[in-house]
Amino acid sequence: MEEKETPSLFQHALKWGLIVGGISIALSIVAYAVDYAMLADWKFGIFVFALFIGLAIYAGINYRGEIGGILPYGKAFQHGFILMAISGLISTIFTMILYTVIDPELPAKLTEVALENAQKMMESFGMPEDQMDQAMEDARKRTENQFSTSGLAMGYGIGLIVYAVLSLITAIFVKKNPPEDVI
Repeated sequence: MEEKETPSLFQHALKWGLIVGGISIALSIVAYAVDYAMLADWKFGIFVFALFIGLAIYAGINYRGEIGGILPYGKAFQHGFILMAISGLISTIFTMILYTVIDPELPAKLTEVALENAQKMMESFGMPEDQMDQAMEDARKRTENQFSTSGLAMGYGIGLIVYAVLSLITAIFVKKNPPEDVI
């Protein structure tokens, strides 16, 4: 019987980063095909975020199982961070292609949808008209930047910080220390 080779932490995280990145692309394509406005919907964003976290935890537990059931917190953090950084990079590159090659008008459309959503929310909070006008102008500038290539690149850079924090949290659920001998 042939012994299965244990994957390195980087190999396993890279594999799962590619898988999660592929899932992210597939979800973006489905949302775009069904109704592009979903790409600017906070509910869809929460769903994708929860799925992203769940897959990162699942992949970490999978790796822990493949290496014998013990995974210190630091290694669990590294695994999660590499996975998230790879999947985030893949998603960012696809989004850049979507916004610049596939549908160059999409950023403007998403900006309008995001602004409509923001205005509805401000109205529901009873914000005065003069404050709302200023807030909408500020939101327009931020939103237009967010959907640009440089905005996406900057978003990925900020995302790396977020991925580090998320990896600190997911590592809590993934780590497993060796049992302590009771004397």
